[in-house]
Amino acid sequence: MSTLCPPPRWDSLVDQGEPPDLPDHDEAYRLDVRPDGVEVRAATEVARYRAATTIAQLERLGGLGEERTIVDWPEFDWRGVTLDVSRGRVPTVDELELTLERLAGLKVNHVELYLEATFAHPAHAAVCEPQGAYRADEVERLVTHARSHHVELIGLQASLGHLEHFLAHPDLAHLAALPGGYVTPDGSAHEPPACLEPRSDEAFALAAELVTGVAEAFDQPRVHIGLDEPIDLNPAVWDAIFDVPGAPVPWADVDGGAFCIPLPPDRVADYADWVRRLRALPALRDREVLMWADVVAAQPELLDLLPEGVTLVEWGYEADHPFDARVGRIRAAGRPCWVAAGTSGWSSISGRLTNVEGNLRAAVDAARRHGASGVLVTSWEVLPSVSDWPGFVLGAATAWNPDRPVDLAASLDLTVAGGEGLGAVWVRLGRVHDHVVPGTPETGAVSELFRSGGMAVIGLVLNGMEAGVLDAVVVDLDLAADDLAGATTDAPDGEVLRAELWWVHDALRWGVAAARHCLDRDDPIGDRTWLAAEHERLVAEHERLWRCRNRQHGYDRVATALAATRGGF
Repeated sequence: MSTLCPPPRWDSLVDQGEPPDLPDHDEAYRLDVRPDGVEVRAATEVARYRAATTIAQLERLGGLGEERTIVDWPEFDWRGVTLDVSRGRVPTVDELELTLERLAGLKVNHVELYLEATFAHPAHAAVCEPQGAYRADEVERLVTHARSHHVELIGLQASLGHLEHFLAHPDLAHLAALPGGYVTPDGSAHEPPACLEPRSDEAFALAAELVTGVAEAFDQPRVHIGLDEPIDLNPAVWDAIFDVPGAPVPWADVDGGAFCIPLPPDRVADYADWVRRLRALPALRDREVLMWADVVAAQPELLDLLPEGVTLVEWGYEADHPFDARVGRIRAAGRPCWVAAGTSGWSSISGRLTNVEGNLRAAVDAARRHGASGVLVTSWEVLPSVSDWPGFVLGAATAWNPDRPVDLAASLDLTVAGGEGLGAVWVRLGRVHDHVVPGTPETGAVSELFRSGGMAVIGLVLNGMEAGVLDAVVVDLDLAADDLAGATTDAPDGEVLRAELWWVHDALRWGVAAARHCLDRDDPIGDRTWLAAEHERLVAEHERLWRCRNRQHGYDRVATALAATRGGF
């Protein structure tokens, strides 16, 4: 196993025989490390940059005096990350620049900023400014910084669904496909309108304005126009999501029941026409257009209706997602395709590392088998953002070299923390969910204990979990605390990273204590009074850490979610 990340394709320390010839690839390079220096062979500027990132890692590892030959090139031309900078979490420009530098050090060459209303569209200041939207000059600064590190930074502008901020404005509310939004039959739950009406020319004019503004501000060869989850076009999907009694699951018969968005027959042509009209926008004429593939999964006939110049991005975030079947259909239709796995950091607090590994492997294996050209790792609304990094590191390593395993703890120390020990904490916290069988999809069972104020334990026990499993979780949390106490870091934000990992540990430990009280079991670290006081401390500490990385806008949404985790304590 190589200690470099991503592991090189050929490394004389772990491979036998003569090194392979340097392939004809823009990012290919060769290093001959000798006691008297390093010889670099690279035909392009980007290849020399990739070589420099490897040399920097060797220097940190103290390996520049050791004879070694490395021949290296990527498996996939595009290795990317999607950052959710909407829905409350809007990182500062400085924070995004640091993230871009770290990702470039992992040989990532494509980053997307997921924008709902967080680009400052000039005509919609009333919608965008309260979200902390990035101005055009800030986007230009970020694009320039990314380019200096050989990263393509693009905007991902929602352009059909996920536009609830715009549709909440009185002047735009009439553009919704489902005016007033979705309400469950019993009136107990409501989702605000989020999807434009594809038959409305005025709604299309809004989408065209948003996409054009982002494409021109980022000014890159690619732009991502979203088009995922237009759920308001089929309210039966909402019925299934909210478990309305007697409601069928519209995606139940698609690829073994993997989630996607089936459209009613009369909406399929609407969707295809919407894509064609967006593709024809003058601002997109010479750009590659990326779009999500969750609607196409349920309606493969759309593959013949979509315009040329569109690359479908098949996304799925569980280890058993049917990437092979869905990517196979897309490629069999002659359509270009990327795959998108996830960090499993959102909702799960500490991430679900075992799920991330399986999710990435399924995505990359399907991409290789069917000839997809790009691999994305996505991060969505997350609590807190520190738990994304194991997924980012694994994704970058796997997309560069799928054939060689990576030492994740060591790689996190090398590429993110700049020290020793924090990587082991990330890994241990990311595996605590493995103790609980049956588990909880998306959030992870241990994180769900925190999110539910301990109440999730009742459902877990009813479904077969032994209450003693919580003892095994606590053992791992105690070991993580020991690792944290002795860890070192020289990263520019090292103390924030350490504090964020402590917060993850403490939040999970609070969830276990709350669960024990829900089971009428004593917890040795505190009673109900402690649970109330500790929750108050966790909320205050989370806000402090949040403000170290993010703009002040949007925290009310996060604070509301955190307050709900207190439960009855």
